[in-house]
Amino acid sequence: MQHVLDNPAQVLDIMREVADAEILPRYRSLADHEISEKKPGDLVTIADKESEAALSRHLTALLPDSRVVGEEGYEADHGMLKALAEPGPVWIVDPVDGTYNFAHGKSPFTVIVALAMDREITAGWIIDPVAKDAVWAIRGGGTWISDAAGTVTQPARLEKPFTDGTMTAGWKLRGRLERAARELSQPLPKITERYRCVGREYMDIAAGKLDFARYGGLLKPWDHAAGVLIVEEAGGRAQRIDADEPYRLSTKLNSQSLGVCGARAQWDDFAALAIRADELT
Repeated sequence: MQHVLDNPAQVLDIMREVADAEILPRYRSLADHEISEKKPGDLVTIADKESEAALSRHLTALLPDSRVVGEEGYEADHGMLKALAEPGPVWIVDPVDGTYNFAHGKSPFTVIVALAMDREITAGWIIDPVAKDAVWAIRGGGTWISDAAGTVTQPARLEKPFTDGTMTAGWKLRGRLERAARELSQPLPKITERYRCVGREYMDIAAGKLDFARYGGLLKPWDHAAGVLIVEEAGGRAQRIDADEPYRLSTKLNSQSLGVCGARAQWDDFAALAIRADELT
């Protein structure tokens, strides 16, 4: 990683500068014509487009031989995912994760950036522009958290019983988890509503404020690449539960079921519930 990016903090600086210039000035200030739908229920705003353009400029300037795979760019060119299989560094960008929240004047929403080489995720960064905190990881170098005051620490997760953990789930998944727990005679962790912001969920799992999550459907690299690395480098586990294999970057969007667990020691209990819940769909 060192030979690719000498100073990972430069990426955080770029993300914060772009958030300050393109995202926060538009927070709770969007005009109707600045919000549209890519498809029913899937919103995009001018902040998404302008921040991705700015991130792309700055990140490729930081690594001149790099390319960008971004959420909004993918809407215009699905073929850009092929870059993930080609030699050289590739930035994977979600300019505003949690667009629904952002467009409705609510938080959380985040900015997510990952760096990949030859389909391997080598680094990941997530910032929360409103809360002013950040989390990032370098493969083999651990996970780091910066709070609103700029204090940087490494996460220290306290051991706790499985049932004291917290998991995010929508109402459909919650119902399946409850049924799976009854069938397996296994207790459930506490369940809270989804954030509508995957990046913030990954941040909270890495920090020990949240313990479990399950994501399904067409898993998009800009949503998950950074978070998977961040959780794993923090001592957790993120793995496909439909195929018993690691999460991997792909040149196509495939339907998958991804389990995320903040503590590796609790994976077996969590995975048993998640696998059975998936079977009940």
